[in-house]
Amino acid sequence: MLTYGLLTLTSCTTNSSERDRQDQTAEINEDFEEERSEVAEDLRQLRENISERIQNVGDEMEKASEEGRRELVDLNEQLLDERERIDEALERVESSTSENWSEAKDAARSTVQDVKRELTELRNRLTN
Repeated sequence: MLTYGLLTLTSCTTNSSERDRQDQTAEINEDFEEERSEVAEDLRQLRENISERIQNVGDEMEKASEEGRRELVDLNEQLLDERERIDEALERVESSTSENWSEAKDAARSTVQDVKRELTELRNRLTN
């Protein structure tokens, strides 16, 4: 009887420990999914911002002089390149796993900073 009680107690401890590990894994997966979703949304918003700028540049090209149009074409190409960078980062984020998330997240954040800096430089170049 004592042996049965000890075996039952050991079994409960093992089951409890396994449940704790499963809970921790589920929590880690939820955190990963939430963080991945937030980073992807940031990238989508930046992409939308760039798309709006591309549309605005297109509208301005219709009204611009020949010289102004050449500058706007150059700006449009640069914006398209930046949007492509965002698309690539978004693809990496969306296809990331919990194992490579840290690397994908760091790369996405770096891309966002670089693109925002480039957009500011483009805006400054346009206003000067």
